[in-house]
Amino acid sequence: MGVAEKGRVRPRERSRLPEAIPAAAAMLIGLWGITTPSFWRDESVSALAAAMPLGDLWHLLDSIDRVHALYYLLLRPVAAFSTGELAMRLPSVVATAAAAYGITVLGRRLATPGAGLLAGLLYVALPMVSRYAQEARSYAIVTAVAVLATWVLVEATRRSGRRWYLAYGACLVLLGWFHVYALLLVLAHVVTVLWWRRAPSPSSPSPFRPDAVRFAGALAVAVAGIAPLALLAAGQREAQLSWLEPSKLTDVAWFGEELAGTVGVALLLVALMLLGTFAGGRLAAVALPWALLPFVSMAISIVHPVFNPRYVLFAVPAMALLAGAGLNAVRPRALGWIGLVLVAALTVPTHLTIREPDRRPDNLRAMAATLLDRQRPGDAVLYVGENRRLFAAVYEDAYRNLRDLTHAPGRRTPRTAAQFTAALEGVERVWLVTGGRKHKSRDFVEDDERYLALMANRDFTLKSTEDFGYSWFGLYVRERR
Repeated sequence: MGVAEKGRVRPRERSRLPEAIPAAAAMLIGLWGITTPSFWRDESVSALAAAMPLGDLWHLLDSIDRVHALYYLLLRPVAAFSTGELAMRLPSVVATAAAAYGITVLGRRLATPGAGLLAGLLYVALPMVSRYAQEARSYAIVTAVAVLATWVLVEATRRSGRRWYLAYGACLVLLGWFHVYALLLVLAHVVTVLWWRRAPSPSSPSPFRPDAVRFAGALAVAVAGIAPLALLAAGQREAQLSWLEPSKLTDVAWFGEELAGTVGVALLLVALMLLGTFAGGRLAAVALPWALLPFVSMAISIVHPVFNPRYVLFAVPAMALLAGAGLNAVRPRALGWIGLVLVAALTVPTHLTIREPDRRPDNLRAMAATLLDRQRPGDAVLYVGENRRLFAAVYEDAYRNLRDLTHAPGRRTPRTAAQFTAALEGVERVWLVTGGRKHKSRDFVEDDERYLALMANRDFTLKSTEDFGYSWFGLYVRERR
């Protein structure tokens, strides 16, 4: 009897083992070259916000980034250990591995084990996934929670238990607190539930039977849980999204290149997704509306700009599910695996490129190294605007010995123009640290009163500037007259 029981268990254990393969691959690929690219300005905010005293963090959230509060709190234990690239980016690597595992499980549940395995591996091969696995921001974690919420919804429709629907509502609350914008996922889930509530075919009854009342209750739980954040963050909408522009038709190609590296590989993925839509059966009911959310975002952005590829990373698992189902439908089956290898091979150049030191929007490491090399004892720094230090000073050695002219010691509010002018007394050289192209970008804060006071001060002359992506610095030197 014991032998027979073991004989029944072992095949089941073996059948689950492949689900760990995409997760392991995600960890390996995520760790590959993770410390090579420099932190960029958003990652600088993550590291410094996670490491600052709680009082300073609450003060920061009072002006910006309330929507990222949970992520910064999550990073605090990591920041207590290290604020280096490996430590700060590691949570995103782990989240990417979790998402890959969840995709594989969803594929098995909704289609076949082969479709799930192909989908998980395809997801790991996508350059966009690899890029944000190496990002000290919340996007990979948001994606993992989106996969979790979708899996819980699928289980709720199979099991019809109240606890599963409550768990689904809790997942949506967690998703919203990590990134409010990811709640677009609810639109896709509503479509899935309506799809499954159609009258089932007598010849092919569906195991998925959504309970409309419990689903609505789960959404009510989510609304109640997210409402406080929505109210707190509403006043910061302009600060968070003012840099976005209305969508254009070219955004479709932009998203395709971000996703797959090149438009050609993106078109190959589209072909596989179409094949998966027609061959995927129950999987298509979940993945298709989910995969269309980036284009919903683009449509919304025509009127209210909210689209950026990284904001819709949480929809990429659906694309991998459809494409994985497409690969699984190819016959003979070996051709499907050859197709996976082809996609992976075509994305290798992009994977190499995104791991170069200067392939982020800012090269803050090079900026800090240059500043450290050129500064002299007694030099000062002016950050433009008032929170710019958070966006630049993650490599703190370069800024530690510079006198801060933006904030007086121990003060959270910036100096006034008059206080700044008084603080200039005895200073011979001022490093201006900011972002945006001078006089060419609306993002450059030309109305910063301290900057205007420096410009108006005839004792100082701008001697040099140097760009490091979006961020740049300039050197003002006092002239002897």
